[in-house]
Formats: sequence, structure tokens, C-alpha cells
Amino acid sequence: MSVKQCSVLTGLLAIVCLLTLVSSPGFALDEAAAKKLLCHKCLKDIYVAQGNLPAAGAEFQALLAIAPSDARLHFDYANFLLRQQKLPQAASEYQKAAHLQPGVPEYQAGMGNGFMYTKRYDLAVAAYTRACQLGGKCQNLLQTAQQYQAQTEQLKQYEKKVQAKKEEEDE
Repeated sequence: MSVKQCSVLTGLLAIVCLLTLVSSPGFALDEAAAKKLLCHKCLKDIYVAQGNLPAAGAEFQALLAIAPSDARLHFDYANFLLRQQKLPQAASEYQKAAHLQPGVPEYQAGMGNGFMYTKRYDLAVAAYTRACQLGGKCQNLLQTAQQYQAQTEQLKQYEKKVQAKKEEEDE
């Protein structure tokens, strides 16, 4: 499908969504919100498929404004941000998903990934541990986070020794 055809399809879908919203004057507010949500989801999917990342990002923002407590939406947005190398923002969205639905191992593992990206290894270990306890298959991720955590601690100890030695020499 050509870019022009995709643009036409996107425009038609938007018009259909708007006509659907306007054509039923007696519908309830919840029904309107559901239709609005569906329109934005469709547009987001189209923009992602086209590789139109700014427009897809705008649709994610619109969706989150409509459904701020949708954990799956936060998780999907985190994955979208991750593919764009927006690591701190992705980490934040993973945390939101995990806090909204703490019993989902996939969200806990995502939060662990977010902590790894932002080099907060102790929190990554905790998140991966929780994901494993919930039945998630992330033992390898947990072991990697534990190794990074141990290496970070070793580095801190080494730096303390170097600083102490430097202070001794200065006296």
C-alpha cells in the first residue's frame, strides 16, 4: 500500500469515527467515550504501522488522557517509547503499568527493565523478583540484574578505598 493510500485510509477512518460519534445523539457518555477510545486506538495502530511516530505518540497521549488507569495501555506506550530509545520515559510508563496492576508478572518485568535502563539495579532486582514470584519467566533477567547490582557495589567499595588512600597520601 502506498503512502498516499495509507493517508487516504487514515482520513477515511477518522471521518467514520467522527460520524459514528455524531450520528447517535441519544447515546450515553460512556458509549461516546468508548467510541472515542476506539477511534484513537485505530488511529494509533495505523500510525504505528505507517511508521508515523509523532502521530502515533500523539494518539497514545490522547488514549492515556481518556483511560489513565489502563495498565495495558501504559505498558504498550512504554514499549513504543523504548523502540524510540526514550528510556527514562519508557521506565516511567512501565512503573505506571506495574503500579496499576501489580499482580501481572509482565508488568513487573517491564518495570524491572525500566530500572535496568536507568541503572537502578537494586530496584530492578526487586521488580524481577516480584515478577518471578508471580510466575513470570524472567530468571535470566533477575540474574543479570543481580550481577549488575553486585558489580556496582564492588565499584563503590573500590572507589572508597581509592579515596581513602588518596586522603592518606595528602596528609
